[in-house]
Amino acid sequence: MYSFILFANRYHTFISPYLSLHTSTGKLKCRFTLTLAAVACIFLTACDATLPLKDGNSEEASATQTLNSPEASTSPKNHNGNITSNSKPLKNNDLWSHIRAGYQLNEAVPSIGEQRINGLIQRYSKHPKDIFQQTEQASLYLYHVVRELEKNNMPTELALLPFVESRFDPFAYSSGRASGLWQFIPGTATRFKMERNWWHDERRDVIKSTQAAIEYLQYLNRYFDGDWLLAIAAYNAGEGTVRRAIKRNQKAGKPTDYWSLPLPKQTQFYLPKLLAWSRIIAAPENYNLDIASVADASIFTSINIESQIDLATFSDISGIPIKQVYALNPAFNRWATDPEAPHELLVPAEMAEATIARLQSYPIKSRMQWQRYTVKSGDALSVIAERFDTNLSGIKKANKLSSSRIRVGQTLVIPKPSKQATFYKSSAEQRLATRQNTTTKKGRSRVDYITKPGDTLWSIGNTYAVKPASIAHWNNMSARDVLRNKQKLVIWTAKAGVESSPQIAMSKNNKNSEERKVLYTVKSGDNLSFIANRFSVDVSDIRQWNDIHAKKYLKPGQVLRLFVTVADRR
Repeated sequence: MYSFILFANRYHTFISPYLSLHTSTGKLKCRFTLTLAAVACIFLTACDATLPLKDGNSEEASATQTLNSPEASTSPKNHNGNITSNSKPLKNNDLWSHIRAGYQLNEAVPSIGEQRINGLIQRYSKHPKDIFQQTEQASLYLYHVVRELEKNNMPTELALLPFVESRFDPFAYSSGRASGLWQFIPGTATRFKMERNWWHDERRDVIKSTQAAIEYLQYLNRYFDGDWLLAIAAYNAGEGTVRRAIKRNQKAGKPTDYWSLPLPKQTQFYLPKLLAWSRIIAAPENYNLDIASVADASIFTSINIESQIDLATFSDISGIPIKQVYALNPAFNRWATDPEAPHELLVPAEMAEATIARLQSYPIKSRMQWQRYTVKSGDALSVIAERFDTNLSGIKKANKLSSSRIRVGQTLVIPKPSKQATFYKSSAEQRLATRQNTTTKKGRSRVDYITKPGDTLWSIGNTYAVKPASIAHWNNMSARDVLRNKQKLVIWTAKAGVESSPQIAMSKNNKNSEERKVLYTVKSGDNLSFIANRFSVDVSDIRQWNDIHAKKYLKPGQVLRLFVTVADRR
């Protein structure tokens, strides 16, 4: 489980103008695209992000403390836990009314379930501003989610799952490496054909991730013979975990409904959190809460832009502020769209027609900016790409290269952003910079650390007297992520006498390191610069170790001797 801290006003300026937006009736030359992902089964690590918490388990703990409290029962309910008719009438022309009308999870909730739900509601009620801000953030994406659920005859309570998963923040990233509104982990994303590359991560794509979540939930519902409660539990814990719990109870002669199963603590509270949200949405005034008004109308639509484009250039052409461009298209990691098709962007529905017209009159060759670079001795395409903040595929496509082989003196055209990096505030680079420059703990000093072979979050944390999870948080990582060689990390430490010098930190750790011989088989496209960078050695050393002359080329299949310094793990 992880807790994600929301910057409350991230999308406020964007969402507000569209809260009462209605579907455009003009003849838009738009293409609505829903990519159907393959139905598959794989463990999905869900996150718990309803409230910003210091302790990942404190929400469950707080709710547990209220189980026997006379204040825990926070509203009048019938035996199914549904709100009774004494609630004040609410607007019936907004999306919330639409969602309430589609509620289907009306099974009786046992006493233990009611206690958990009421304990959570009581906790949420103490943070009315946060609940309002979450519903305001959801307003940008909620209509699409509800529409897709209804197309598939699914309970509309499921539209509230992103509150539990990500606080409806598409940039949410959990300690379990889950990302996006629906918090897909990498393995599940692969099974559902959500692409992840240097340019974008489709786990954050609103349309594709929603379609994948729907397909996964449908699969789980079939797997558990139509039991939505078990399906929802499995979305959190994985169907294998739930199935084993069922078999354990069957063997012991115990009931096998969700409320009776011996599930992990996080999963025991997962469904109650969803049901707590459904009751809040059903009658927020019963809990002295306000929720943002959300129009029952489409907010955005998809348009075909026909080519790669710098997002700042798109912002200028369309008149859509860059913050809004990223809010609607959070899948993009960089300053431009992916060079490979499909070339599609989400735009506000009422701006689609004008945006298409402006794009059609704007030359495709002017949508990206380029710079020329002459290849020097020792250059590798991967090193050049990193130097210019782009990637291999972008350079290869721009220069019509069929492989990564380049020659000294060759001229390459390199894509570059049209504006300063700080302009693209929601790019992966800038989100990381914002996180690295922020710490909630006083009396700490910043250390800039460059990783070396053998480093782990644990070893670095031990050096600077900080928790590995804290290092991961400061650097927008998961605690499970594998460190790359020469990766730049920011550490906020209270330890006295430390300096922001990677060399100092590295020299300290080198006391417990050793040199090992590695045999490396050359692959197609490899060159000495690339191999040296990968193993943190010098090109000259590789030449010396393997008696390679300056004019001698590497061959695929050739075996090189390398002597690499690694950490002593004794």
